[in-house]
Amino acid sequence: MGSRGDWSPPCNNRIISLEMQIKELSEYRDEEGLITLENRIRGTIKFGFGWYKEMQAQQRVTRKLQGVLDDEHMLLLNVPLVGTDVLAPMILFSPQGVRLLYPSTIRGNLRAQDDEWLTYSSRTRQFKPKTPNLQFRALAFARGLLRYFESQGHPLPELQAVLLFTNPQTHVDTASPQARIVLSDAFEHFAANILEGQTILDQDDVHMLVDSLLNPKLPEPEPEPEPDEGSQDSFESEALRPREERRDLKPLRRFGSFTRRQWILIGILGFFQLILMVTIAFIVLGDVIFG
Repeated sequence: MGSRGDWSPPCNNRIISLEMQIKELSEYRDEEGLITLENRIRGTIKFGFGWYKEMQAQQRVTRKLQGVLDDEHMLLLNVPLVGTDVLAPMILFSPQGVRLLYPSTIRGNLRAQDDEWLTYSSRTRQFKPKTPNLQFRALAFARGLLRYFESQGHPLPELQAVLLFTNPQTHVDTASPQARIVLSDAFEHFAANILEGQTILDQDDVHMLVDSLLNPKLPEPEPEPEPDEGSQDSFESEALRPREERRDLKPLRRFGSFTRRQWILIGILGFFQLILMVTIAFIVLGDVIFG
């Protein structure tokens, strides 16, 4: 794939393992890889109530892969693709290729058929479409990542999308699925299959791809347009309005010691503070009831 310059990971990207290399890029994990209560609340507010379970699923998948894959493999978690709104959950770089990993804690009897995502209904005893379509999500992440590498000058022939289910009570019936499906009892087998695959990337290739994510090449800024020759003359020739024609500034209306705009701002801040307190109570109550 070509040569590369000297590569070293930025200091703010933490290497967690001395075996398989792991870099956590989420701002919501601390230096020890833990999510504090404050960060859990922040992440839940930004990404929704399923976010924390997804982060836990990432850790389960990481531990399983870590026991099989060696230091020739690198795993990036929660990777923002600069210039897009995509946050890739997990990207595995191996001599055997690049894989987009999408872990899920969903439970049930499911089916992946072509690009469809179905769930079994005990009432009708048939499979019916289920939303969200996790297979479509994994494929969309993989396509977005493939386009990103192309924009960075590193086109890849393929990039596999992999759905991993961490709940042992999840069963997925597969019928020509477009994404790779891996159940909770097959994580080690999945990793072992990677080791047995054909080598298509060397370590320079892996480092170059990782570096394009950690230190992306930004597009060149567009040159500023040349100033219009007549614009300066027209500005200078425009007569200023006489002082007596200008509107006098109206004094600000105050209610107590604050202006009306300040009171509105205080009200908005108070509203969001109330939402934050309710969210904390909801999370704590949910841990007590369902924990």
